[in-house]
Amino acid sequence: MTQPRRFHLQRDHDVTGVSGTGRVADGIVWSDGTVSVRWLGERPSTVFWDDLAHAVHVHGHGGHTRIIWDDPEPPQQDMTCPHCPDGHTLPDRGSQPWNAWVAADRDGDGQPMHIIVARSAGAHIAESDAEWVRTRLNAPAQDGRPAPPRETTFTRLGRGA
Repeated sequence: MTQPRRFHLQRDHDVTGVSGTGRVADGIVWSDGTVSVRWLGERPSTVFWDDLAHAVHVHGHGGHTRIIWDDPEPPQQDMTCPHCPDGHTLPDRGSQPWNAWVAADRDGDGQPMHIIVARSAGAHIAESDAEWVRTRLNAPAQDGRPAPPRETTFTRLGRGA
């Protein structure tokens, strides 16, 4: 896990008669896997756990208390990037958006020949990013019509055609 994720405890049946039912606690799973739980109610308290399984074991009451995730599941990282030890940011995530511009090279009639697609701020890319772009370029149109068949070639800079 690379980012904290919030949840709450939803109690369907109060086995002990102490916490009541409904939303009884707010929690967060931290990036290192440890957990903080803040109990709600007349006597609020905060408890820390080494992992979520321990908290569920003590407070789950055999399934009467459920974990409800308030944040979506974090996206999986592309772990194949040798430059990103924590995983390469997925192409549709991150703080560095994609940019595209027309390259300077022209054909015999003076028309542009290439579009350059790159992450902003000089961020590096991975092979999985090229596949992501390729899939979107060749995807069916929004109106459901299939994409026209065409060959797509990607050349890595510095490796020749």
